[in-house]
Amino acid sequence: MAEAAEPYDICKASDNQVEDLEDVFGEEPEGFFVHRGDLTIDGPLSIGNDPGLAPDTVYVIDGDLTINGPMRFLNAEVYTPLYVTGSVTAQHLMCLMDSNLFIGGSLTVGGLLMTELSDMGMLVVHGGASANAWLETWDRGEVIFVDDLKARRLRMPEGEYLEDSDADDAADILLPEFLDGDTNDVPGKLWAATLEGRPLLRH
Repeated sequence: MAEAAEPYDICKASDNQVEDLEDVFGEEPEGFFVHRGDLTIDGPLSIGNDPGLAPDTVYVIDGDLTINGPMRFLNAEVYTPLYVTGSVTAQHLMCLMDSNLFIGGSLTVGGLLMTELSDMGMLVVHGGASANAWLETWDRGEVIFVDDLKARRLRMPEGEYLEDSDADDAADILLPEFLDGDTNDVPGKLWAATLEGRPLLRH
């Protein structure tokens, strides 16, 4: 723990949103799992866990993470962090619920970046960040771009969050099938479409 906690400082990686690892786990994690070097994955990539499925672990990619396809990070009632010391590149990226994704370098998303985070969820990007569009559906969690994000910001139709901002109506950018019916399952509909290779955006 002592050997890993210094070079892979989660407090610094979180832009000091995390003051101590016990804030994330309630106690010290059992260890760090570190992949040294760049990692390329032929997507789609879906990661995350539920309570009791894995020991309390900090996951680190000490290098760049490239996903040739979409990526979804979904934690439920656990706050397991993934810290990528380098840059992250993906076709689409969804960071949901209780996920804690910390990126030391840049973030490049070719299509849609979606954040739907709980109060304990976090996305922190220290380098430059770009996406075709960014849909953030909840005014919760912490989303921090140390440099400005270059993307069209989207708001949910008929939602109060971001209604007074310059965010575009998601209905003008997303294909209509994702906003029809129950809008509580927009992440599920979007992820299902990415798995089938269907487009998400009108343009």
